Amino acid sequence: MAVYAAHLTRTLQGTPSVFQVTAQEALGSTVKPALRKLVEYLAAVYPDKLSWSERWYDELYLLLDCIVQYHYLKHYAASFSESFYGLVRSPISPNHEFNSGPRLPHKLEQASLLFLVGLPYMQDKIDKILEGWREELDEGRLGKSKGDQACKAAIRLYTISNFVSEVSKLVVLAQYLTGKSPSPTLSLQLLGLTLKDAPPEEPDDNSWGDLFRNLLMGQFSSAVLSFRMCVSACRLLMERGAFVVQLLRWWESRAPAACSALPPPPPPQARRDEYRWLNACPICLQSWRVPTVLPVSGYVFCYTCISRHLRRSGSCPVTRLPASERSLVRLYLDL
Repeated sequence: MAVYAAHLTRTLQGTPSVFQVTAQEALGSTVKPALRKLVEYLAAVYPDKLSWSERWYDELYLLLDCIVQYHYLKHYAASFSESFYGLVRSPISPNHEFNSGPRLPHKLEQASLLFLVGLPYMQDKIDKILEGWREELDEGRLGKSKGDQACKAAIRLYTISNFVSEVSKLVVLAQYLTGKSPSPTLSLQLLGLTLKDAPPEEPDDNSWGDLFRNLLMGQFSSAVLSFRMCVSACRLLMERGAFVVQLLRWWESRAPAACSALPPPPPPQARRDEYRWLNACPICLQSWRVPTVLPVSGYVFCYTCISRHLRRSGSCPVTRLPASERSLVRLYLDL
C-alpha cells in the first residue's frame, strides 16, 4: 500500500516524489541548528579562543553555506540536500545553454544561490529583530509613538506575509501532486526550475579500493590519488554526517517520550528566602511582566527574564534543574 501511495505522488514524466522533496527540505533545515550546537560547545570549552564564533555564528554559517551550495550548484546542478537525495535542478523551459552541459545557466545558478543562502540569512536576521519587538509588545513597552507604532505595524505585516508565504507553498505543493505544476516548491517555481532524478555519475578510472589494494601489494607506482577521489570522499563524509545529524535529532525528539515513563522527581525543598518572590519574579524581584511558569520547578517568572536565562544557562535559576525555552508556559492572570 505504501509503495502504491508513493507512485501516486509522481507525475507521468517520472518526476521525484513528494517524499524526496520534503526530505531534502528537512535535511536543509537541520544542518544550521546542528552546527550551532557544535559551535556553542566549542565556545564553552574554549571561551578565550572561540567565544567570538558564537557571536558571529550567522555570518560564519553564511560563508560556509555559500561555499558548499555554490560547489553543488556548479558541479551537480543541485543544492547540497537535493544532491544527497539524488535530485538535480532543471529549467522548466530548457535552452541551448543548459543543453550544452550539466551546469545550470549562469543567471539561474546565481539566483538559486541567492534563494538558498541569502534569503534564509536575511529571514533569520529579521526574525531576531521582530522577536525582540514582540517581547516588548507583550511586556507593554511599545507605546503610541511613531516608532512604536511602526514596530507594531511591522509585526502585523510580517505575520501576514508569513501566512501568505506558507499558504502559497501548500498551493504549489498541491499543484505538484496533481500534476498541474512542474515545480514542487515556491522558490523553484519563481526561478522557473523543476527537480528531476539525477543521472548516474560516470565511473572514475581510479578508486579508493584500487589505491589501498596497490599499497598493500607494494605497487606504489600504480597507486593513484586523484582530486576527484578526494572530492568524492569529502562529499560522502558531508552527506553521511548530515544523515547522522538527522538521526540524532530524531533520537532527541524521542527522549521526552522515553522519559515520561520514569517516576516523577521529588519536589524541590522550600527555601528560606522564598518570601521575597511572592507575586514577583525570582530573577528581577519585580512584579511579573508577562508571567510565565517553568514547569520543571513550578516558579513563575517574567517571560523576558526566564527566556534570556534559559538561552544562556539552560537551567532553572532557582533549583538549577535542566530546562529549555520550549517548555515555558505563559500564564494569563488578572494582576
